[in-house]
Amino acid sequence: MTGGDSLADIFREVRERLDMDTVARHYGYQPNRAGFIHCPFHPGDRTASLKLYPGSRGWHCFGCNRGGSVIDFVALDLGLAPLDAVRRLNEDFSLGLPVDRPATAADRKAAAHRKAVSSTYQDFSAWRDSLCTRLNACFRVAHTALLSLEAPEDFDQLTPAQVLAIQNQAAVSFWADALGGSMEDQMAVFRNRKEVEQLCSRILNDTQRKSDTA
Repeated sequence: MTGGDSLADIFREVRERLDMDTVARHYGYQPNRAGFIHCPFHPGDRTASLKLYPGSRGWHCFGCNRGGSVIDFVALDLGLAPLDAVRRLNEDFSLGLPVDRPATAADRKAAAHRKAVSSTYQDFSAWRDSLCTRLNACFRVAHTALLSLEAPEDFDQLTPAQVLAIQNQAAVSFWADALGGSMEDQMAVFRNRKEVEQLCSRILNDTQRKSDTA
């Protein structure tokens, strides 16, 4: 391999371009709604302890403590060396990477394009992770408020932000789950991001103001 992508670049591209959930499904696994599967790497996993993280964030088993990238998963699952796992992924997903040949000018142009796309995806991932944090905070506002209710009349003592959080708790939970799901689910939230972000701001900004004046 000369004058083009190094092997390290190819490994990086495979990790960045392939969604962990998509790869697992391709090889016969069916993640649950939370992104967990029964771990194939240790016996007797009855609780589905292997988590598949969104996008290129890889996987981790909370039972046997193994984890890694899509390459590591396929290498372990199919009993391959890492380079052979890259070859298999390159073929199975038609990535067109020059694993066993010199890179051409077209390869280099395509690599530059993929790098630009990767940068865009990294920006999307940062937005997604930030919104997940805010949605979880909104859910906690609702949960804490509900725990404080000891009698029906206590509802009148809640702040507008707490009432809003309770009223929208189901939607907040749905959006948070979607952001941890498939790319299609994540994009559905992204298309409605203005509504989601405005709701989070209304809940969290008012909550912060109440905290600052307490």
